[in-house]
Amino acid sequence: MNSLKSNDYRHHFLKIVDELRAALGYSIRSEDESEGNEIAMEMMYGGFDFAVVHSKTQQENTILLECVFGPVPDGRAELIMKRLLEMNAALAELDGSAFSLDQSRQLLIYTLRIELNQLDGVVLLRKMTETVWHGRRWLETRYMNSPEASSNELMNPMQLA
Repeated sequence: MNSLKSNDYRHHFLKIVDELRAALGYSIRSEDESEGNEIAMEMMYGGFDFAVVHSKTQQENTILLECVFGPVPDGRAELIMKRLLEMNAALAELDGSAFSLDQSRQLLIYTLRIELNQLDGVVLLRKMTETVWHGRRWLETRYMNSPEASSNELMNPMQLA
């Protein structure tokens, strides 16, 4: 994709949002949302809550894709925190994505920063679909479900769970 200039980032982000909405069968935006330092498109996709955020003040040449994977099960926080640290170390080298915990709501969140000049609506939808797969994989693993999980078992970081 073409290289973008600074003043084109917001316009390109909004174009991507429109392309994504069209691909999913939603109506195109009717409001001009180009004002403000940060704007976000929030939606549910594949059973997960997503936010796609663009900031004019924080790396305006990128977007941040955030996906809420779900609540942290009671009694599993320590095991999950250890696993998140392991995963984040591997993911930082792989693609810069990261897991975090929203402590106030006790939710596991997956984030991925993507450069705008590598993105269009179809690519964003593909990234969101991959994220849904990873979210489902995480929820199906012993780290979120099974109380008898072994804390010693290693898993492939490429699987994200």
